[in-house]
Amino acid sequence: MADARQSAPLWTMPASSFVTIEYPGIVGTSESSLEKALSTLSPYVKPGAGMSSAPSALAHLAHILSLGGKLVECRLAPLPGQAGDQMQMFRHPLLGDVVPGNGLVLRIRRRVLQRRMGECLETRKVYTVELLGPISTTIRFRRMADFAFRPTMPAGASEHPTLALHRALADLDVDAMRAYRFSTDAQEYQVEEDTADGKCMRSNLAMIPPPLFSRMELPFAYGYRQNPASSLQTVPYVTTSKRSRRTARKGSGDADTSGADQRILTRYLNRSRWRNMAPIALKYSEQAGAPTAPESSLAVMPLSERHEALLTQLRGHLDERPVWSRLSLMNQLTVSDARFVAQAKELFALVAYTFADGPWRDTLVRFGYDPRVHVESRFLQRIHLRGKAPRTPTTRGVFKTEYGDVSHAGRAALQKGASPDGMRPSTHIFDGKHVSISASTFQLCDITDPTLAPLIHVDGPGSLREVPNATTGWYADSAWDAIRSTISHRFHALLKDELNADNDSTWDRADAESSAHESEDDEDVP
Repeated sequence: MADARQSAPLWTMPASSFVTIEYPGIVGTSESSLEKALSTLSPYVKPGAGMSSAPSALAHLAHILSLGGKLVECRLAPLPGQAGDQMQMFRHPLLGDVVPGNGLVLRIRRRVLQRRMGECLETRKVYTVELLGPISTTIRFRRMADFAFRPTMPAGASEHPTLALHRALADLDVDAMRAYRFSTDAQEYQVEEDTADGKCMRSNLAMIPPPLFSRMELPFAYGYRQNPASSLQTVPYVTTSKRSRRTARKGSGDADTSGADQRILTRYLNRSRWRNMAPIALKYSEQAGAPTAPESSLAVMPLSERHEALLTQLRGHLDERPVWSRLSLMNQLTVSDARFVAQAKELFALVAYTFADGPWRDTLVRFGYDPRVHVESRFLQRIHLRGKAPRTPTTRGVFKTEYGDVSHAGRAALQKGASPDGMRPSTHIFDGKHVSISASTFQLCDITDPTLAPLIHVDGPGSLREVPNATTGWYADSAWDAIRSTISHRFHALLKDELNADNDSTWDRADAESSAHESEDDEDVP
């Protein structure tokens, strides 16, 4: 018995393959619409004159496929109502990807057969499907279009100057190129613009647009997440000054907020963040008064018995003298206590603040004391002498922490200078007879040289100022120059003698060692 089932028709696959284009626009059924769509795939930007046409686009696509290219650019035509769009050159083309395809190209024909039967008209549609061949390559435009830039047209001009130059270059118009002049840049960098939300300021900078703005299809997954040590905390936000805003961001609300706009904010704060152990740094030009207390984050830190004892000792020294250099204050302690203070940096921040610039720069000032309003604080000004000794081989360990980088002879001198009770040597004092290689900054009250004493203790309107400045402090320019030149001359003279003595002692020690080695070698000779 014959099989009653009907089998599907068999078709032979043609040898020719096709390239399909998923065009990002509407293509009509007319030939002109197809030619316009193909002309947008041409690599030439200038339309017309046979340059941007369907044949050139097909030749360009064939060239890309033969070279194995992966990108095709599509330059869409101007929008309706913008014939001959002059801003076309600022529009970036759409990017299409060349990917392999495995579809089939079918040609479907529809025939409409009509037959009149009496008064009725019978209509019958016949569809014919023809296989033309397989699809080997597909050009698809699925990327997002880039942003388009439209420059602001100058007032009273019918064409943008840049576009006029571009047209002249495309037409090879030499006269237009030679006649082109760059316009003067407007000094009005912001202009007022009316928007739906009101008036706002818009940038008027004549900036060259970038070659690309963004061609990212999907936002990149950065994987941002909060620090595990951070937590939400409510902090006050005070708009009085930069200093109070910094304090509010740190989570402390001890700033003076009277009469200020206060808001409560919720912020992520790192509970294990590094605490600032340095003293409060005050700029000389700040009009605010001297700080009266340390930062609240340091004030609540737990302290040991030794911390409390050293704090009491430091406060006592600051009560005797309100301004100290770090070296002079450290020299008031024993060697062991000074080593502990150097490691516990928060001790200085708990008892004093410092200046970031000015005549008292890097000094430790007692809380509540402002040397800018006390004329007697001129004796507490610092003077720094440039031209330190040349670098010597550094040493490591505790000695480097205490004395810095000094030579072997200088190290021995410093160790001998230490008092029997364990106090540090008085390297912060300049007496005009001795000098320390590791110290080049002195306070005027620590200069005991009889030659300099009359220059430091000058008085009168010709030598002192009514209001201090950031360079010479309370002294006039002439008085300060006399002090600086005299101490600089004496300091460098003593420093030169000290270096020569160090070098002589070093050479003597080296000669002694070499002589000892030579004598030992002589004894070993049989």
